[in-house]
Amino acid sequence: MSLTVWEYPNGQSSYVMGVDTAEGLGHGDYSCIQVLDVRTGEQVAVWHGHIPPDELAHECERVGLFYRDALCCVESNNHGLTTITVLRQLGYPRLFRKRALNQVTARIGQEYGWKTTRTSKPLMIDDLSTALRNGELTIYDLNTVKELRTFVRNERGSMSGSPFDDRVMALALANQMRKFAFAPEYVEKPDDYWTVEWFRRLATGESNDSADAMRIGTNTVRGTPRLGL
Repeated sequence: MSLTVWEYPNGQSSYVMGVDTAEGLGHGDYSCIQVLDVRTGEQVAVWHGHIPPDELAHECERVGLFYRDALCCVESNNHGLTTITVLRQLGYPRLFRKRALNQVTARIGQEYGWKTTRTSKPLMIDDLSTALRNGELTIYDLNTVKELRTFVRNERGSMSGSPFDDRVMALALANQMRKFAFAPEYVEKPDDYWTVEWFRRLATGESNDSADAMRIGTNTVRGTPRLGL
């Protein structure tokens, strides 16, 4: 197990993580965490190794918090559900989730992680291919490059790498998160109440948060209140 870092976090950048989870057996597939700088598209860190899915959640938490609460997306297939469950128990602040309709209850709920299916996988890989071809991403890890070169689509249309493709899948997930990194759902609102910046937003009308307008004088009553009879 190892974490390789090419760029340390800085205050000017936001980060996203893609996580491919395996069973954790010493002779089986690897788990991988890919971290990208959203602004530059640079690969800034990679974690790779054999580890049980519950313990992988702790590695995700450490890497994600280090990279300024990076938006984290875990592939939710199979063992990934365990990693997601533990991350939620740990209270990780920025887990990718999407709204979905429950076919049984007909209610809108939230699904955490990314479900890789025969439909979503080709789209995810095509997006990664386009980003690489257009120079949107900069890859420093030679092992990631090797896996990208061996990742193929067979005559039946299924895609995989030989012998492993965990780095590719984690990178594809991280690339997808670049679309959501600045979505309002994943951007924390500034807690700058009563500061100069807060007054500036209020004065210029930039704030669309009703809470800003309600905080001053919320419970203040002027004059003599009249009862509505």
